[in-house]
Amino acid sequence: MGRLRFRLFLFVTWVYSVVGVSLGGLLNTIWHTHYFAWFPAIPIYYYVLCLVLLAFLEKANRKHPDSIINNYMITRVVKLILSIVFIWLYMFFVRHQIRMFAITLMIFYFISMFIDTYIFYLYEKRRMKKR
Repeated sequence: MGRLRFRLFLFVTWVYSVVGVSLGGLLNTIWHTHYFAWFPAIPIYYYVLCLVLLAFLEKANRKHPDSIINNYMITRVVKLILSIVFIWLYMFFVRHQIRMFAITLMIFYFISMFIDTYIFYLYEKRRMKKR
């Protein structure tokens, strides 16, 4: 595993662990009326999506380093569509505290976008060093 990929893996794991446990703890203790049983699925969902993004960008960077911007934008659109589908599936099958689920999912979506931007920045920085 490359040094950059390992650092990003640790960063992503740390962020989703800290945010997931912190927000879950706050919802469970302070705002216990807003806690919902499916909360742990949200950080896990975005964690897996972020790891897939890392793998996809690493593979794309090796094959076609100049098209990484297009691949990055594609992953953002796919992540948005998958998040909308995730909310829709929750609304269709679970139907419990839909608004709190959607708000929590959007909080994690914005955190995920920040992490994706940081990952893309590091890949671009590495690509520019190689030139």
